[in-house]
Amino acid sequence: MLLNLYKRALAAIAFLIEHIATILFILFFIVVIMQVFFRFVLSMPLTWSEEASRYLNLWSVLLGAVLAVKHKDHLRVDLIDGLVKKWPYRAQVGFYFFTTVLSALVAFSFLTGSIRMTIDRWHIPLTMVPISQGVLYLALFVSSLLMLVFFGHQLVRYILDFRNNEGGDVK
Repeated sequence: MLLNLYKRALAAIAFLIEHIATILFILFFIVVIMQVFFRFVLSMPLTWSEEASRYLNLWSVLLGAVLAVKHKDHLRVDLIDGLVKKWPYRAQVGFYFFTTVLSALVAFSFLTGSIRMTIDRWHIPLTMVPISQGVLYLALFVSSLLMLVFFGHQLVRYILDFRNNEGGDVK
C-alpha cells in the first residue's frame, strides 16, 4: 500500500516536471520566434524577449536535467559503461551505487549554493522582466532538490539489487 503510493507519487512528480518543462520550452521557442520577427521583419526589437528567453531556457533545461536523472539518461561515458557491463553483477551495482552517491553529492552542493543565492538575490529585480533574480536561482534549487529525490530512489534500488543479487545487467 505505502510502496504503491510512493511509486504513484514519483510518477506524478515526473509527469508534472515533464509537462512543465515542455510548456516552458514551448514558451521559450515562441519568445525567440517573436524576437526574430519583431527585430528583422518589423525593425522594432522587443526589449524583454532576450532576457525572458534566456530564463525560460534555464528553467526548461534544469527541469529536463531532473528527468534525465530520473530515467538514468544523464551524462555517461559509453566506454566505461561498456566495461562495467562485463563485471560481475554485484560489482556493477557497487559501481553504479558509488557514481550515484557522487552525483548526489554534486546535486547537494548545488542545492546548498542555490539556497544561499536565492535568498541573496530575492530582492534584486531583473533588468527587463518584472521578476526577482531569486527566481533564477530558485530553478537550480528546485532541480537540485528533485534530482536528490530521484538519486535517493536509485540508491535504494541499488541496495535492494545488491541484496537480491539477481544477475544480468544493472537497470
